[in-house]
Amino acid sequence: MSEKKLTLLLDFHSGLPIYTQIVEQIQSQVANGILKPGDQLPTVRALALELRVNFNTVARAYRMVDEARIISTQQG
Repeated sequence: MSEKKLTLLLDFHSGLPIYTQIVEQIQSQVANGILKPGDQLPTVRALALELRVNFNTVARAYRMVDEARIISTQQG
């Protein structure tokens, strides 16, 4: 199970919250088969650093897609 390169394009001027943009793009990539079962997403910290957004923004997005059963998260 290797870490999947997650490609997200954020628009900081769209008025749409960043966490919503992350959620929608992850959902889209899963629906389109870009992300497959077993793919490992970057850690919250790694993705926050890469996107240059707050750690809590990514944590919120991951929590939302986890609760929607689109991904499953594991501690550690």
